[in-house]
Amino acid sequence: MKTPLSRRPSRLDSPPIHPLGSRPVTLKQGSVKVVLYPAWNRIYRLDSLTGEKVQVSQHPQFVLSYYAGAKRVLKKFSDLANAKEAANRALVSLANGETEALKLTGRDQNIYLTACEDLRRWNPDLPLDTAIKDYVAASKELATLKATLADAVREFVTRHKTIRESRLISDLVTEFLDVKTKAGKSKRYLGDLGRLRKFATAFQIPVQQITGPMLQLFFDHLGTPRTQVNYWRLVRSLLRFAVRRKYAPRDLLEEMEGVELPDLAPTKTEVFTPDELRAMLDHTRPMLTPWLVIAAFAGLRSAEILRLDWSDVNLDRKLITVDATKAKTAARRVVPLCDAAVAWLKPYAKAQGRIAFYTEENKFCQAVKADVSRARRDAGQPSPFQWRRNGLRHSFCSYRLALNKNVAEVSLEAGNSPYMIFKHYRELVAEDDARLWFQCFPSSPATNIIPIAAAA
Repeated sequence: MKTPLSRRPSRLDSPPIHPLGSRPVTLKQGSVKVVLYPAWNRIYRLDSLTGEKVQVSQHPQFVLSYYAGAKRVLKKFSDLANAKEAANRALVSLANGETEALKLTGRDQNIYLTACEDLRRWNPDLPLDTAIKDYVAASKELATLKATLADAVREFVTRHKTIRESRLISDLVTEFLDVKTKAGKSKRYLGDLGRLRKFATAFQIPVQQITGPMLQLFFDHLGTPRTQVNYWRLVRSLLRFAVRRKYAPRDLLEEMEGVELPDLAPTKTEVFTPDELRAMLDHTRPMLTPWLVIAAFAGLRSAEILRLDWSDVNLDRKLITVDATKAKTAARRVVPLCDAAVAWLKPYAKAQGRIAFYTEENKFCQAVKADVSRARRDAGQPSPFQWRRNGLRHSFCSYRLALNKNVAEVSLEAGNSPYMIFKHYRELVAEDDARLWFQCFPSSPATNIIPIAAAA
């Protein structure tokens, strides 16, 4: 049975207090404000008996109001928390002049405003559109590698987190040269390292920013294949130093190893003949004889002779001791002296003192060439004497191997690897010429020679 109309309520009892209270709530930031108004969402229906509209329920409602430009915006919410969140976002957007964002609705607006807030917390001066453009450009570059921007960032951080401090290449070269100078490296070696200044001029950036393509371009424009290879070795030493000092990531060395260098054409190993040795020994000025003899009969490198002292030479035992501190390979070795070498050295020998008269190899080579050329002119031979770079050492190794046929023994005496001895000096000269080389004695006893003090 239906309830009589007189017993039904025509309206609800007085509404409860609204969660916002009876007055609107205003949120302000500077001169910008938004307002939340309290309201009620009332539900009505028509009474089937009377046809009158009867209120059956009511719920609190929250109305957000603000102006986007000249247009008033009203948004209704059934939940107070959602209404407050929307009010705060609208306030921030209005304060930052982002009125276009307020035209978005629902999820799109939430995404936009959240993105703006995240970006603002990291860098308040970076516009969102710039950040998006950078992201898109980076993602396009990585697309072919099937990598994300996050992948690239992680790899970059991994590469650079081992760097203790940044170093400009010009400062790195200066520091590298200072370290090698304090370590007592030879003038010749330091002179070679000085060529790194050209590398510093080409790259006026921190060393950790160098890439493989940049290195490749630098070496491709250096000229001859030999020049490229020599520079590559110098730069590799520099970058190894940078990695040890934690100025550059370790994988920079992999970039260096990946540089394509031209193949070097095989060079002919040139030696002097026994007759040319005789001419040098007979006509070179006396103060250069010890250097000449030790290079020809013991095969020491010029840099080693420059460091050699008379105390390293034992004529009674017919030995030269090349200490580790004086050897190129930093390994001590003992080199035997033939009878001819002992005969040539005896007039000049003393207890101690530097053996080399000059402090530079070039001066020695030029002096020998000038002395022999002068003797040739006096004998009616107009052609000058031809000097061969490293010719004395090449000659020793070649003639010594031709005599004893023992690669391992010659490699120990020369301070070189068996592979290099076999590759460069095997079957280069005849055994008969080898005998003549090591039997090149003084023509007559030199009884009138007074040892000359080494030049400063």
